[in-house]
Amino acid sequence: MVKAQFGRDVKIIRTDNGLEFLSQPMKQFYQYKGIVDHMSWVEMPQQNGRVERKYRHVLNIARPLRFQAHLPIDFWGESVLLQHI
Repeated sequence: MVKAQFGRDVKIIRTDNGLEFLSQPMKQFYQYKGIVDHMSWVEMPQQNGRVERKYRHVLNIARPLRFQAHLPIDFWGESVLLQHI
């Protein structure tokens, strides 16, 4: 989506050491796409703040989307994806 919206490739992604970012499939994806993965220091909320705010924003938008559309909880993932359309 970054390429489609901004005409640029993602070069670096900064994460907060969440397990979803440390999985083997994600590491393989980063390597395949040539993305450098920067991890913030553990127990350093100053570094995690930006990621946490974005994550909270995504969830705060996804919930009302799902409720407004009267969708069951099974469509939680789709509610998150709709924010990027």
